[in-house]
Amino acid sequence: MTELVFGSLVFLPGILKVLILGFFIWLFIRGFYRKKLYSGGIWHPNLVDISVYFVSLYVSHLIFLFLQG
Repeated sequence: MTELVFGSLVFLPGILKVLILGFFIWLFIRGFYRKKLYSGGIWHPNLVDISVYFVSLYVSHLIFLFLQG
């Protein structure tokens, strides 16, 4: 069973683990480019944020796939 169960009350499927890890990866990466993002040099900062979030989701999925073997 690859899913995470806490006391058989809270069930976290695999996709939720990927979303949570991807969110924390995105928060970490966002700290490096946040000042440049909102300085006015980038036309639409929300699109950049969403793109980086989807890339971090992809990376977190690859991490879980690599850990499963």
